[in-house]
Amino acid sequence: MGNVISFQSRALSFFALFSLFSSNLLIFSLDASEGSQSSGKLPKFTNVIRQAGIGKIGTLGQTAAWGDFNNDRCEDLIVSNTDRKGESQNVFLFKNNCDGTFTDVTAASGIGNMRLRSAAWADFDNDNLLDLVVGTIKAGAPPILYKNQGRGVFADVSSKTGITKQGGAVRHVVWVDFDRDGLLDIFQANLSGSPFLYSGKKDGTFEEVSSKTGFGGKFRVNSHLFFDFNNDGFMDLFLASDGLNRFYQNNGKGSFTDSTDEVGLGGDPGWDSVAACAGDFDNDGFIDLYVVNIFSTTRVRNALYKNNNGKSFTDITEKTATGDVGDGRTCAWVDFDGDGRLDLFTTNHLNPSRLFRNLGSGKFIDLASQAGLDKPIDVFAAAWGDYNNDGFMDVFLNGHIGMALMKNGSNNNRVLTVRLKGDGKKTNTSAVGSRVIVSSPNGRQLREVSGGRGNCEQDMLPVHFGIGGEEKIEIRVEWTSGAVCNYKDIIIKGASNFLISENGCKIVRS
Repeated sequence: MGNVISFQSRALSFFALFSLFSSNLLIFSLDASEGSQSSGKLPKFTNVIRQAGIGKIGTLGQTAAWGDFNNDRCEDLIVSNTDRKGESQNVFLFKNNCDGTFTDVTAASGIGNMRLRSAAWADFDNDNLLDLVVGTIKAGAPPILYKNQGRGVFADVSSKTGITKQGGAVRHVVWVDFDRDGLLDIFQANLSGSPFLYSGKKDGTFEEVSSKTGFGGKFRVNSHLFFDFNNDGFMDLFLASDGLNRFYQNNGKGSFTDSTDEVGLGGDPGWDSVAACAGDFDNDGFIDLYVVNIFSTTRVRNALYKNNNGKSFTDITEKTATGDVGDGRTCAWVDFDGDGRLDLFTTNHLNPSRLFRNLGSGKFIDLASQAGLDKPIDVFAAAWGDYNNDGFMDVFLNGHIGMALMKNGSNNNRVLTVRLKGDGKKTNTSAVGSRVIVSSPNGRQLREVSGGRGNCEQDMLPVHFGIGGEEKIEIRVEWTSGAVCNYKDIIIKGASNFLISENGCKIVRS
């Protein structure tokens, strides 16, 4: 575990720090031709699914989610397929053996065999064990909540906790603490009807509060994404829809306002948006948004929206060359090469996947085929996580034409993984919605702990940073409770891992 690292809890303002850096002074902002980190060796990905002991997991792959359900600091994995029931096993829970291999522990887990659409991990009851919420493809069925009872056993507590509302067809379920009360909530996107928002209560149950929080009416939603677009500490909501998309701003008073037109995220009525992912790709302190479209009838492409200082968004797809082909399935922001800039991974239905490497100049270049990530095609879930704890982000690809565990072969730069633990009272122990900001002489990077994203997947809860050539950094954690922890002069040597607890701002190198 290592020794506790000393820290200095300074009352630094993120916005004051940010003001020192203009938007054109991005971290590592040189072009590749100028010899920046982007011209470094390109990491190669290798499919190790069989070597890892995962093997064949059905045909019509659907969801994938990383989560350390047994607290051994190794990311476990749940995956599913939508093969016809009775023909094969549909759900697989893989325990990470912490040696690069996995063991299928589904049979004894208590998790039922069903055709899942979506899955996400978080500790809803703050008992320090990750629980699981899933949505199936059964029309009208509510999500299923599995409580982690320890020792790899889960119990269905859906009815007991009040997750019973039927209607629509579940497309996507994610975790969020929308009201910052320290209790996790569940948002359910439906293909028909209206979305459902289940608010967590102190007694361990949930209340369905969609109408009272501002989600009335009927509209088709394929997936959804929470992120704090204006840095006010409250998670806002983007709905990827069939037709015009919607954006709901969190009022901070237990409700949302439809601000789609004001912020410019409606998109095009001819789009069929199926996924979205958020990340601060230009390191300006505001989270940007990428939207994935499929079967679009007009302006056939995906869309990259730059966040304009928390006030609106601008479509910069064309000038960044990140449009892809409008045949999309899902997307993710990830620093796959450890250079300190978020890159963009997208998958397609009939076309190869793209890996847009961030050049740091506001431009991207697709290097998927060179990195070995262009196949398989038709990937519904691309879940990123460091399964072998080497400090570099790997990815599990699950789709209708193939599945793969792609191991990242990079060792280019220094990297940092931060695992957060909320106090379980004012911040949920999983720290969903909390932020980590890493600063160095080259600039600042921002990450949020996400309760789910993309089409139907979830990345690992610990947040990952590429540090590039830097050795000394500062870390700032902004908890959903409003508490802040600051740490100075943190030394990074190769791959570094830290566990940060809200109680006492304790930071431990692990």
